[in-house]
Amino acid sequence: MDNQYFRKYNNATKVFDKFIDAWAKNCDGTQEDAANMIMFSLANHFPQCYVKNFEMATKKHEKMVGPPPVELPPDFVSYDGTNDIKWNTRYAELVKYHKENGNCKVMYNNCLLGKWVSSQRSARKQNFKILSDKCVELLDNLGFLWSVKGHAKVIKGGDPRQNRAIAAKLTYPDLSIRECLHLGGFKNDDLDVIKDQKHTWRTVYVEHKDTIRKRIDKYQNARLSGARLETEKLVNILNGEEEDRFVQVFGVCSSLLPEFLSAAEERVRNGIEVDKPKRNSSCNGSKNPED
Repeated sequence: MDNQYFRKYNNATKVFDKFIDAWAKNCDGTQEDAANMIMFSLANHFPQCYVKNFEMATKKHEKMVGPPPVELPPDFVSYDGTNDIKWNTRYAELVKYHKENGNCKVMYNNCLLGKWVSSQRSARKQNFKILSDKCVELLDNLGFLWSVKGHAKVIKGGDPRQNRAIAAKLTYPDLSIRECLHLGGFKNDDLDVIKDQKHTWRTVYVEHKDTIRKRIDKYQNARLSGARLETEKLVNILNGEEEDRFVQVFGVCSSLLPEFLSAAEERVRNGIEVDKPKRNSSCNGSKNPED
């Protein structure tokens, strides 16, 4: 006798149903009360058989009442209004990345976040509703690029890292621009990237250096909005008296400040000027070494 035969026999005779009904009446309870008592007895006397059928019973129970609720992490934030832990966790990482870097251009091979960013673009291209309208709206609010060939949206308030660097230079003018960029959150690996192989001196650092010089030259007369406004807020914090003001502005990079200030004092004592513009060593502009 197998399960299929017993199922057919019970459907024809209702013998098991009659047994449950009789036992419920005998114990003056419900069918569920009777079933619980029988299951307890079966689990006690035939544990191996009980465990063997437990997985089947669990799946059937989930179909009837749905899967058990997901246990959410203590610091979980539902940005999209769902309990999708993976999506909301990665989105939180992207929000943090955007705050520190001013964009959502995470390198694919850099980390799990980069692969997730790429998967969001792929999901959007498909016709299926893999990404909800809410998710698309949240990503759009960060200036998310749906095509890697597209153009980045203008960042409201300017690049946060560059704003921090300019605030550092305005507050501590004896620091070098590279030191200020480090305080802003840039790494040497970022700054030393060559933008044009025909002009190898034209690194990311050189571009930021030129931009920072221009913004500082125009700082006093610039309209109090956008990046100018954000930078002034940072300068005011640095000139304040709060004990954690350096952490407020530079975050974990604030630990670099004492060393940079000490090096700046040493340069001043020795009469060494930093970031002094140099003339091109070639008329065609093929060479222009960094400061």
